[in-house]
Amino acid sequence: MKYIEEFYLFVKVVQEGGFSHAAAALGMPTGTISRRISQLEEQLGCSLLHRSTRKLRLTDEGLRYYERLCTPLAEIEQATGEIQGQEHDISGLIRLAAPIALSNTILVDMLADFGLRYPQVQFDISQTNDHAPLCDQDRDLVFFNGELPQSLPNALCLGHIQYGLFASPLYLEKMGTPSHPAQLEEHDLIHCWPHQHWQLTGRDDQGEQVVQIKRVPRLNVNQTQAAVRAARRHLGIVNAPLHYVHPFLQDEQLVAVLPDWQSGRRPFYMLLCQPQFTPLRVKMFAEFVEKYSARYRSHQRDDQFLPAMPLPIASDD
Repeated sequence: MKYIEEFYLFVKVVQEGGFSHAAAALGMPTGTISRRISQLEEQLGCSLLHRSTRKLRLTDEGLRYYERLCTPLAEIEQATGEIQGQEHDISGLIRLAAPIALSNTILVDMLADFGLRYPQVQFDISQTNDHAPLCDQDRDLVFFNGELPQSLPNALCLGHIQYGLFASPLYLEKMGTPSHPAQLEEHDLIHCWPHQHWQLTGRDDQGEQVVQIKRVPRLNVNQTQAAVRAARRHLGIVNAPLHYVHPFLQDEQLVAVLPDWQSGRRPFYMLLCQPQFTPLRVKMFAEFVEKYSARYRSHQRDDQFLPAMPLPIASDD
């Protein structure tokens, strides 16, 4: 087992996404790591890595070697940390991808709480609302909302994002507050992807009702931030996620409209991009996110929209 340290360095370079990242995580000179992996390649008689300035790639031999080495070395690393009580010393970079509104709110809250416990961990977030190419990126974890793509069957559903209708007090003072969804046909509406077509579900004197709102909007955008800002500037009524508008409800820039009517919800997923080759810090963060989301789910009802509650994720119960 002459080259066991080189095995470990090779796995770290792959997991960290490059020599410089691995050097920073391990506190070693980049040149030292590169030299020792070159010595390993000489001993094996084959190249393990395609080296370039743009991106590190595994050779076919390197991939097979990594797959065989990764699991036992990860288990040794985790067992050593548990025995020594060093989980609080985890460090390194976690690469994430998430929708813009989610990463600006729920995800940042999670990072902040996790970062307080593990100050040596760094984060890199790619913000995008197009989840189709997310897994093509060099990410450790991907978050997305909406329907689960068939290509991502192993994604974990963390809960559902609740939506509601909101408007500024000044707009409602000027235009009146609707008491039934049918009255929205007389109001200025702000549409934001994916809710360009509103369907409200609730009860009235005739029992449970489903009302389709077909009015042409005054404003149509594809970013939550722009839609909510327009509502705060008195442009109309917006259908937006509760977790995003909550601060504006607290300071009364916005108020709930038709709070007894459901205006939509979307599932919220987390995907571990390489579950079989996961560094300890990524595994711990994924477990933290799952527990964090469960805390919200245990307190929020799924059958009622509660605009005063600061809880972004609804349960499946």
